Amino acid sequence: MTTTKKPYLYEGQGSAIDDYNRPQKRLQTIVQGGRGQIKSNWGLFDKNNQQHKAILSLLRQVQWVVPNGKWGEVPDINRLSEFLKSDKSPINKPLKKMEPQEVSKIIVALEGIVKSKYK
Repeated sequence: MTTTKKPYLYEGQGSAIDDYNRPQKRLQTIVQGGRGQIKSNWGLFDKNNQQHKAILSLLRQVQWVVPNGKWGEVPDINRLSEFLKSDKSPINKPLKKMEPQEVSKIIVALEGIVKSKYK
């Protein structure tokens, strides 16, 4: 496998150096895990926090899941993020910045959604 680039014709738009480095910047974003998006995703959780694990369990029960190649289905963190930003959420804050009392209010709200789903 070679990593050399195929030559292409420079058409005079922008800079040839910028054109050459653009894929490198995209790769850097991929390697960093798209870190530009983290600030807008309020559903990011701490895997060692028991309350956050309870929220993930409730997301599965409500069927807020997305397909995943490795794990089958995983909780939909983006949907949780949109819920936390909405007026329906009791606390409008990113999950990682919430105090334990605030997280418990989110858990109660999600339990209510579970009850209404399986009514």
